[in-house]
Amino acid sequence: MKVPKRVLAKVARETLELMSVAGGTSVTLVLVDNDAIKDLNKRFRGEDSVTDVMAFPGDGDYLGDVIISVEKAKEQAPFFGFSFEKELALLVVHGLLHLLGFRDYSPQESEEMNRTQLSILQKLTIKGIVPSV
Repeated sequence: MKVPKRVLAKVARETLELMSVAGGTSVTLVLVDNDAIKDLNKRFRGEDSVTDVMAFPGDGDYLGDVIISVEKAKEQAPFFGFSFEKELALLVVHGLLHLLGFRDYSPQESEEMNRTQLSILQKLTIKGIVPSV
């Protein structure tokens, strides 16, 4: 599956800038298949299911890891009316927001996180990803 890795790196950089994260902060984007993310989800969250994105915090100038199932992104993009690339961008933003302390465990938290995601996606300067979020 062809994945626009440079585009995803740019999404991550712009997201961190928009969230006023200090320069010198780093993050790792890891692209996996459904089997790999299911294994991680079971091992670290106790859930024996495929998920689209997971975030593992780091410390200091290392923000952490964002793990994205490319396979799941491809599967669910049409459900949301997104292109594959836009879905991947959304998952990068979502994972980064988790690393920055956003949660989506309650309706209120989900609403705040969704508003922030939408705001970021609308401000990205990457052709083909936005403007129609």
